[in-house]
Amino acid sequence: MDVRDLEKLHAAVEWLLGQESLSRALQHLRVDLGGSPEPFVWTTVGLDNIHVALPAAIKSCWIFLLKREVPSGSHFHPNSVQHMIALNGRGRSNVGGVERTMISFGSAGHSIEEKWHIIGPGIPHEFFPEGEDMAVVSFHTCAAAELEEVASGSGARRLYEPMSNERPDTSRHSTPMEGGKLC
Repeated sequence: MDVRDLEKLHAAVEWLLGQESLSRALQHLRVDLGGSPEPFVWTTVGLDNIHVALPAAIKSCWIFLLKREVPSGSHFHPNSVQHMIALNGRGRSNVGGVERTMISFGSAGHSIEEKWHIIGPGIPHEFFPEGEDMAVVSFHTCAAAELEEVASGSGARRLYEPMSNERPDTSRHSTPMEGGKLC
């Protein structure tokens, strides 16, 4: 993905930040996270609800809320390129064995490339939010119902979203990667 595509994703996140629906979604996720033993919770955003141009390769958009001081768990997506940016907070990332500081969306003095994580298919990654819960936006190159996750240690697999059109709620808790309902 070139810088022009990152600029489109950046504009999409800026647009999302101006929407009341994002604030409501984050409030719901905070409630969900507070009652969950899991390291993160999420919701999806329909691409038709994002009113700015996206790169052609993007097929789904996700909002994750990561629990402070809890590693997200090392995993990879065999079927998608992930484009992720932190909306708030601070922390570290480990992507393919390379550690770096996470720079939030609104941080001045950093390039667009420094703010975004682009994670290729099969590349293990893990995030370490520090000090506060961290909201992130992730764009993927596969549809929401197709996003597969594989735990780096155990090889356990899961899909994030149901394969049907039935959506019992708009936010989801993560399923334990070492147990629970795995695909």
